[in-house]
Amino acid sequence: MTEPATPHPASVRHAYICHVCGSDHVTRDAWAEWNVEAQDWLLGVAFDHAYCHRCQNDTRLDRVVLTSPVTFSAPEGAGGGMAT
Repeated sequence: MTEPATPHPASVRHAYICHVCGSDHVTRDAWAEWNVEAQDWLLGVAFDHAYCHRCQNDTRLDRVVLTSPVTFSAPEGAGGGMAT
């Protein structure tokens, strides 16, 4: 007999923020590859280098859990709290 399907738990959503100022206005360097079939750019590799556009400097990213569509729970010691 087949087991009944169990409902999926609510998805946990995340944001990446600057570990210095807590802003989510951050980017990472990456390679994109043109896919002829999809006629779109597909992400090939995301590199470790991260940049904060609020600090205007290199940064390390912290992954945080979104607690609502706009706010997130910032890691201890980081700024933030509101998505910018």
